[in-house]
Amino acid sequence: MKHSSIFLFLLNVILLSACQSKETKSNPIHYEKTLSSCKQIILPVDENTDFLSKSIFQFEENGKEFLHFENSQNSTYDIVIFDLDSQKVERRIPIHPEGPNGVPSLFGSKPYPDSNTILAFQHFAFRISLLNGKGEVLRNYQLNPKGRFVRVIFASFFYTPPFTRDSVLYFSQRPCDQQRAIKDYTKIPLFASMDLRTGEIGWPSLYFPTTFDGDYTDIRDSDGSFAYDYNEKDNRLVCSFTRYDSIMVTDDLQHVKWYNAKSKYLKSMKPNVDNYTDDIYTLIRDAERPKYLHIMYDKYRDVYYRFAEMPCELAKDETPYDNQAPKAREFSVIILNDKFEIIGETKFPGSKYFYKMSFVGKDGLYISENNLANPEFDEDKLVFSCFKLVDVNE
Repeated sequence: MKHSSIFLFLLNVILLSACQSKETKSNPIHYEKTLSSCKQIILPVDENTDFLSKSIFQFEENGKEFLHFENSQNSTYDIVIFDLDSQKVERRIPIHPEGPNGVPSLFGSKPYPDSNTILAFQHFAFRISLLNGKGEVLRNYQLNPKGRFVRVIFASFFYTPPFTRDSVLYFSQRPCDQQRAIKDYTKIPLFASMDLRTGEIGWPSLYFPTTFDGDYTDIRDSDGSFAYDYNEKDNRLVCSFTRYDSIMVTDDLQHVKWYNAKSKYLKSMKPNVDNYTDDIYTLIRDAERPKYLHIMYDKYRDVYYRFAEMPCELAKDETPYDNQAPKAREFSVIILNDKFEIIGETKFPGSKYFYKMSFVGKDGLYISENNLANPEFDEDKLVFSCFKLVDVNE
């Protein structure tokens, strides 16, 4: 009888632990912080530089602050390094479309570990290149997915930057058509990995999650299924799903915890699987409904920023295919501390800022003003507003 009681007790503990692993961590919300505009920086562009970039990343070298700006939207093909202190061009790194150092169809790049070495993804060639500071190819890594994954994006535009742990590169995945037909997304990995020493490809045991209602995550929307950021200090990965109030946190790319990160301006959202089609009405619906996109770690203040896009109505001259254009979209930035407690949320007008071009710097969160709806929009310069983290009472 005694052994039976012990067994039942242990069984209850195991069942309780299993149930708790599915629950979202619900922390008290105290709006202590807000984002306040503190300054504006203006970076010069010329006739060979486009104001729109899908890969911008801040980095530091020798105590100075720089911005990696991929210039691949027009006929010119290079990476511009801006000095954020002087607000001038520090140097340009040429990207060659052909030849022995050719990087055709560039779609995403990032300093690794600094501007002297750059990781770049070639879309049509389906390979990753390691470049030096002169744009010369040091090594090419050919990807041979064999149907396991279909897309790689090294972007800040949808905020899916690659990250490394112990010389292994990790990058986000999207399911291919064969996997979508299965509809069992819990068997589809969120990330692929590549050993930068050997080129070996693998898949961590981190999969698309189920919602707490038992439905699978909606991963079929035009803005990408999720954004993420990697905190190198704590070896911590944080994922923000497009249609989900909660964020997913993992320290080992296997075990996860969930935390509430809902915007106070939006109704509660849980993803589900529906009969998705590519007809125009579905695309319009997806473009107009609210969503969560970027999540960015601020290493200078040890907080996270989660961007929430407000619902909207497409203008008469807009189409749902314009989701990549810098147009008016009202949004908010949710502020979370290192325990993933919501400590603030700041709302921004859609008529001035373009949040898909944002980065974190020493002084705060920088958000682009290159919005086509901005009355002061000027395609001949890059304008960023810097927002510092302050107490609500300030």
